[in-house]
Amino acid sequence: MLPSSSPTSLLYPRSPPPGVTGWEPGRFLPHQALGMEVTMVPGKGPSFPEPLREERDLQRLRDPTTVASELGYVFQAITLTRQRLAGRVPLIGFAGAPWTLMTYMVEGGGSSTMAQAKRWLYQRPQASHQLLRILTDALVPYLVGQVAAGAQALQLFESHAGHLGPQLFSKFALPYIRDVAKRVKAGLQEAGLAPVPMIIFAKDGHFALEELAQAGYEVVGLDWTVAPEKARDCVGKTVTLQGNLDPCALYASEEEIGQLVQQMLNDFGPRRYIANLGHGLYPDMDPEHVGAFVDAVHKHSRLLRQN
Repeated sequence: MLPSSSPTSLLYPRSPPPGVTGWEPGRFLPHQALGMEVTMVPGKGPSFPEPLREERDLQRLRDPTTVASELGYVFQAITLTRQRLAGRVPLIGFAGAPWTLMTYMVEGGGSSTMAQAKRWLYQRPQASHQLLRILTDALVPYLVGQVAAGAQALQLFESHAGHLGPQLFSKFALPYIRDVAKRVKAGLQEAGLAPVPMIIFAKDGHFALEELAQAGYEVVGLDWTVAPEKARDCVGKTVTLQGNLDPCALYASEEEIGQLVQQMLNDFGPRRYIANLGHGLYPDMDPEHVGAFVDAVHKHSRLLRQN
C-alpha cells in the first residue's frame, strides 16, 4: 500500500514533444487499440483525423475486449522499466478515464470548451453511454495488464472533469470511474494478482470530492485549486490525498519552491498524504527545478516526521 504516515513523492515520467503541453502518450493507446488513428501534430498535440461525429461511427470501433492483446508492446515496456528501476521508486501505471477519452474521440483533439463532446451528452445520451461503456470495457484489461506487467499502482486521469459540472459528472463520468475501480480490482483477483493502490485524479472536479472518495480508490488526487483543509473535510480521514502544488510554481526560484513545498506539507499534514504536483509538467520547465521540488519534499517530510 502507499505510505499513509508520511508524505511521499511518487513521480512518473512525461516527455512531451516540443510545443505540446501536458502530453501523456499512454492516454491515447486505448484509442489506437480500438482502431482510431491518432497523430501527434507539432505545436498542437494529439489529433484524430477521423473523429466520431455520428452515432453510427461507433460501429467503426474494434471489440474492446481485444485491446489488451493489441497493446502487448506496452506491457513489455512496463516490465522492462520495472526491471531497470530495480526498486528505486514505485512504477505507476495509468490511463485516461472514460469521459476524458471520449472527449478526444469526439472533438478530434484538444478543446477549450469540449462543446462537441458535451453536445453528444445532451443530444445523444444513449450513444454517449454506449461509448463510455466501450471505453470502460477497454480500460479494465488494459489496467489489469499493466499490473501483471509490473505496475505497482494505478492512476486514472479524469482530466476533463471540470467541463462537466456536478450533474453531468454524476451521470456521465462518476459511474464509469466507479466501474473501472470495481472491475479492475475484481480482475486482479481473478488473475491471481495482488491488489495495488488505485488513484483517481479528476482535474477541476472539486465539486465531486466526496463522491470520488467513495468511488473505490485508495487515493484522491487534487489539482492546485483545492485547499488542503477543505479537501480533507470532504474526503474524511480514511482516504489518502495526493497533490497539489501548482505546476507553474516550478518557474519560481529553487528557494521559493522549497518554501512552497514546506507550506503544502504543513497544510496537508503528515498522515494519508502523497506529495505531488497538482497537474503535469510543462515542456519548458527546468529539470533542476523539478529536482528542487523532489528534494524539498524529502527534506521537509523528514522534518515533519521529527516534529
